[in-house]
Amino acid sequence: MSTRVLAALYGVASLAGVACEAHAQAQQAPTLTREDALERALADDPNVAAADANERAADASLRQAGRWSNPTLEITRENFEGSGLYSGSDRAETTYGLRQPLELGGDRSARRHIAESERDLARLGAGLERLDVVEEVEHAFIDAQAAEATLAVAEERLAVAQDLAAAVNRRVQAARDPFMAGSRAQARLAEAEIEAQSARRAAISARERLASYWNGTSEFRVELTSFQRLGDAPRDVLQAPIPDLQLGAARQARAEAQLRLERARRIPDVDVQVGLREFSETDETALVVGFAAPLQLWDRNSDNVTRARAERDRAGHQREALARAAARQRGALLNQMDTARLEVEGLDARVIPSSEEALRFARDGYVRGAFSYIDVLEAQRALTEARLRRIASLRSYHRALASLERLSGVRAEEISQ
Repeated sequence: MSTRVLAALYGVASLAGVACEAHAQAQQAPTLTREDALERALADDPNVAAADANERAADASLRQAGRWSNPTLEITRENFEGSGLYSGSDRAETTYGLRQPLELGGDRSARRHIAESERDLARLGAGLERLDVVEEVEHAFIDAQAAEATLAVAEERLAVAQDLAAAVNRRVQAARDPFMAGSRAQARLAEAEIEAQSARRAAISARERLASYWNGTSEFRVELTSFQRLGDAPRDVLQAPIPDLQLGAARQARAEAQLRLERARRIPDVDVQVGLREFSETDETALVVGFAAPLQLWDRNSDNVTRARAERDRAGHQREALARAAARQRGALLNQMDTARLEVEGLDARVIPSSEEALRFARDGYVRGAFSYIDVLEAQRALTEARLRRIASLRSYHRALASLERLSGVRAEEISQ
């Protein structure tokens, strides 16, 4: 065996040893399920906390909207410290009064309707914020699963390349293959090792991105069993009402409430005043009653009513546009799931079994001298591509399902706990 071949084998063996050590450490790490990831992310996400705070603020605004306006205490002292008869304070008059604003057009009720609609918007917004976080974390978890599955394929390819390199070296030593075949086998082995290292780095990066949703570390393994399962979309995903459309309806209700308030403001509010006046000169008292109302000569709030009506119409059009967009998105996601499922089923039924059998025949035949080294490489390449294609299809399926669950809000009750 040449020095060059020995050096290459030693280098590959060293790298393989490092890889085995890293793999052993990974096997000892705890396994993270999708539910664990969601629970950690929702407990730590600042956007979720902000949405909860916004909901509490909306509840407080609703309570405030139902309160009456406070009365005003007025104390007026007149006819004192003047001139002549009004010098000093003997002829002073002091009035003690209370002034209460009265909303005659239903302003208070209209404000309460607005506050109720804003509370509904806040609650729906908090739920949608959680759904958005769930979708992001599920996509990150699926990406981590796909990266781990890709790493397994790369490590299997590396193991095959190592066995094949050893077989080629034996044939070269026995002068059954040219020296160039050994060099080519070492090059293929080095490529397989590089791909395995790259896949390992990609898996770590995917776990780090997933852990960033709760400021954690990548010292865990992702559960892979669910990544291999396929099926039709659950019925509740297909039939559940879309939360974004509920948000659109709430925005339309908010606009309707604003229109009601602007119409109520067309009726002027009045101030009623009741008081007691003291006459210092005669030491007598008298009741004082007052009334004040604005004269609507220049402003009847008509333009604000027109604006509120236009905003209500805009909210209705936006709701319809959102419904159409959601229908298109649901159809696209269902089509993506169907396409990915059919591809996985085809790969599992025909392509991968045939490729595995072809590789097994090629390796056995190469040892017996019936096939060339190129035949083995081609069989290995075909199997690797089929398995990577299967992983990509599984990733596409699960990401589409997660997005469909987000669109339908089927996890809303579960994640609101």
